[in-house]
Amino acid sequence: MVELAQQASTDGLTGVANRRRFDEMLPKEWRRAMRVGDPLSVLLIDIDHFKAFNDRYGHPGGDECLRMIADTIATVIRRPHDLVARYGGEEFVAVLPVTTPEGAKQIAESLRAAIAALGVPHAAVPGGAVTASIGVATTIPSGDSLPASLVAAADGALYAAKRNGRNRIAVADPLDPASPPGEHAVMLLASPIRVAS
Repeated sequence: MVELAQQASTDGLTGVANRRRFDEMLPKEWRRAMRVGDPLSVLLIDIDHFKAFNDRYGHPGGDECLRMIADTIATVIRRPHDLVARYGGEEFVAVLPVTTPEGAKQIAESLRAAIAALGVPHAAVPGGAVTASIGVATTIPSGDSLPASLVAAADGALYAAKRNGRNRIAVADPLDPASPPGEHAVMLLASPIRVAS
């Protein structure tokens, strides 16, 4: 019975949690954080130019890339109460309970750097390797907002990271968690690390 429940909540390709598990966990963590006044953070992680990767290397290559990225995310985000899930396609999500905006930014930057350091070849992009863009959002949940607003804020930040060149993180303004979706100010935080040759 436990094994069946685990299978039902695991992404078959990558081995991390699936979207269903994320959809179950986020409201629970939201309610817990609201009760005790803890911050709750969400990261949305998107593999840059993944369609071009699939077009060039085929779906088996794409699947292997997704598995490597999932393993890397799960290695960086490993506290027992955190959740890493495949959100859909080439997008992953992480729920980070009891994580401040500063802590979430640090985790996101570690994750971005770890994915870039894999050096997975991607000849269809200028840098020649797979990278990821990450949107970060943090709030202290209240009765005035819903879990979906936190995801929407992370999604807006992810869009900003991609629009500003990819392989970077962007952070939604944590000061007004009750803002309607799309109304969050976003701060671009990290640009790609350049290594001197």
